[in-house]
Amino acid sequence: MKTINRIVIPIDTTDVSKIAAEQGAFFAKLLNVEISLISVNDSRQYMLSKLLEDKIHQEKLSAIEEIKKITESQGVITTTKLTEGAPASEIVKFVKDDDLIVMASKGRKGFNKFLLGSVSEEVLKTAPCTVMVIKEKTKRWTVDDLTALSKEE
Repeated sequence: MKTINRIVIPIDTTDVSKIAAEQGAFFAKLLNVEISLISVNDSRQYMLSKLLEDKIHQEKLSAIEEIKKITESQGVITTTKLTEGAPASEIVKFVKDDDLIVMASKGRKGFNKFLLGSVSEEVLKTAPCTVMVIKEKTKRWTVDDLTALSKEE
């Protein structure tokens, strides 16, 4: 098994990104590695209004700062990147083969998934590194869980 040297957490403006950040910070602390947050602004492919585009850009920056506070409150060094383009391909371009991606999944189904695609699914298929997908209602890992596991062995 290769060594993990960084945890990359792709984020957006949804609450499920906060869950991924909490879990990513837990694993970063456990592995003693840094976190890189990446957010991708894909509004330019759809927007015609500069005013609306600027508003979305500011929302992304605010989300990055809010989530950076979550990871840094856990004592993890955190860097950030805001880029533009197609989310899955920008995330895959950003990572290295010794990273661990911890990302949220909104769990879209049916027509919404067909229409919007699934960023997490595309990243899973194309990333050169390990990917952990956090579902919104997933169990949150803690140090107590690891302690209990080690006692069972």
